[in-house]
Amino acid sequence: MTETPDDEFTWPPSDEDRAKFLHDLKEMLAEIEKHDQNYEARYVLVLLALSFAYTGGLEAGIRMDPAQPDWPVAYIELPTGQCAWHLPAHKQPYDGHTTPEKYERIRAWIGGTS
Repeated sequence: MTETPDDEFTWPPSDEDRAKFLHDLKEMLAEIEKHDQNYEARYVLVLLALSFAYTGGLEAGIRMDPAQPDWPVAYIELPTGQCAWHLPAHKQPYDGHTTPEKYERIRAWIGGTS
């Protein structure tokens, strides 16, 4: 992340930061392969890899698989081709919260009131 005087988030990342994220992505992809059959660990690693890929400037995201709608698919478009992993769907249904309610919940959690 680009450093600022207040150390706040900035977008887009610098070229130097993108290179760091891509380096971290390579390490994360190697870990994903090592843990391919340990699904719980793999899910965490795939989500981290999505973040590194996107922040590193690669196309990455999640799509629904019409053939398996209960298993969203995480995609990363590497220069060498597409890679994808099925992930478990979130267990809880959407509770109908609004955007303001969402940020009220976040502020309450950050502030320790909930």
